[in-house]
Amino acid sequence: MAEKKPSIGIIGGTGKTGGWFARFFEKAGYTVKVASRSTSLTPKEVASASDVVIISVPIADTVPVITELGPLVKKGGLLMDLTSIKKEPVAAMLSCAKSEVIGCHPMFGPGVSSMKGQAVIVCSARSKKWKAWLVKLLKDAGANLQEATPEEHDRMMAVIQGMMHFSSIAFCHALKELDVNINEAMRFTSPVFQLSLYMNGRILNQDPKLYADIELLNPFVKESVEAYMNSVSRLSGIIESKDEQAFLQYFGAAAKHLGNFRIKAEQESDHLIEQMNGRGR
Repeated sequence: MAEKKPSIGIIGGTGKTGGWFARFFEKAGYTVKVASRSTSLTPKEVASASDVVIISVPIADTVPVITELGPLVKKGGLLMDLTSIKKEPVAAMLSCAKSEVIGCHPMFGPGVSSMKGQAVIVCSARSKKWKAWLVKLLKDAGANLQEATPEEHDRMMAVIQGMMHFSSIAFCHALKELDVNINEAMRFTSPVFQLSLYMNGRILNQDPKLYADIELLNPFVKESVEAYMNSVSRLSGIIESKDEQAFLQYFGAAAKHLGNFRIKAEQESDHLIEQMNGRGR
């Protein structure tokens, strides 16, 4: 006889990310209950009735929701979250719940069709039984599974999300300050500018509250942004003084840090540019 699958409860399960995971678990044969402001089931009912309770609410609401629902999760169950920040949510889960605790951050948006090849960060805080279950589930789905401590996660996200989003938002805001007509700019665009503008435009087409929370609530973003601004200030000074030698040194130091990744980056971006050209502009 096949082992009975655990019941899944998703708090925030009618949102984009929560809804994606509700469908994922349902397709895998799990019984899923969701709770949100618009459901007949309350979060407390779902939290107390489910073997696995997943918190998928806005970043700013995550710790308060954990604090309210954590004590209701079964002692032998699993409490986990899907938010983009890990240190405070994981600490709250460990403090409030008697269950096993895992922090999880899927590094993909709800627009993807499957988890195959997608990075998923797992912070196993207090788990024996459930970690093995989750790891097998994610690997079977084809996820690129990575493990980290909550602090390691947040420090890396301060660069991957915090600093990168900061750069993209500021770049697009500078276009506004310069009164650059985007459609006109696309007439003159190089492939690299076109690809960059697509990625920046993609970010600016997302939920601004999510991006505000990522920038403002990750405690390590400030350090990353300061490093970025110091680098921008140095480069700006070099350009203002028209110091070619300093520019070459600055450029070379950045290139050296990337190492052989530069070769892969050029090859991969060439492939993307060829795909764009094949579709036409």
